[in-house]
Amino acid sequence: MSDDEQSPQPSPAFIPNEDGKSEAKIRMEMEAKRRKERAEEEWREYEEFRRGEREKEEEEIRQLRERREERQRKKREEEQRKREERERKKKEWEERKNANRPNFVITKKGPGAQETEEEKKEEVTKSKEQLEAEKRAILEQRIQPLNISGFNADQLKNKAKELHDLICRLEGDIYDLSQRFTRQSYDMQELAERARQINKGGKAKAITNAPDPLAAKFSGIPPMVVMYSQYERVKDPRSFKDRRTVFTGANYAEEYQRIAPSHVLVMTEEGFQIAGAAEGGGHSAAPAPATEVPVE
Repeated sequence: MSDDEQSPQPSPAFIPNEDGKSEAKIRMEMEAKRRKERAEEEWREYEEFRRGEREKEEEEIRQLRERREERQRKKREEEQRKREERERKKKEWEERKNANRPNFVITKKGPGAQETEEEKKEEVTKSKEQLEAEKRAILEQRIQPLNISGFNADQLKNKAKELHDLICRLEGDIYDLSQRFTRQSYDMQELAERARQINKGGKAKAITNAPDPLAAKFSGIPPMVVMYSQYERVKDPRSFKDRRTVFTGANYAEEYQRIAPSHVLVMTEEGFQIAGAAEGGGHSAAPAPATEVPVE
């Protein structure tokens, strides 16, 4: 290889273009133009991506709004259905109530009329015969005669079912009223007892064992058991054990003489049999082959 071939080739001489720009400047401008085009392309892609994201978000918002409107619509329909159901039940209850109204009229006094003391006293002091007569008159007025002439089998079944339902309802009302009367009676006695204890303790009056008028009025209810009064709870410093020792003591009972047995029973295969007279009796006791059981 010659020396000319091994020597580096000289760089071509810079040839300016027609505008007088150098090649480096032209390359810089081309590079800037490519960067600008690349940035514009990336921006367009970003705009397309953002547009797709916005459309997706709008679609999700629309679906959420539709689901919310659907839930609200179902909720309104459910409330409307419940309201209609309540109205229907209320209407049926009113119809049943109007159908079972009593067939008697209660005379009411005027708004300004007041019961006099004589009427109150007469109401309280009615005898048992007068109350029974009033009860019979009211029952005769309320109980109407049962006319089933001309009824067929289905009508008789319906009438029997109606009377059975009426009896069940009346028995339930009787039970509820009796339980309520019992609770109210106990409450009245308890309140009266509290008022009496407060009056005893507050004014330091003597403790009396007068009968309770409420307990006498409601005689069918067992009396309330009072261990000790409120006055004793406040004023008596003794404990329950100290109070109990006051009422403890010897138990006195009459002694009875034991009666001696007169015969001896023997347990055999056939059962109990009399073996002979017991010891100390009028006859001598025979030898017992089995267990001896004295008979008193």
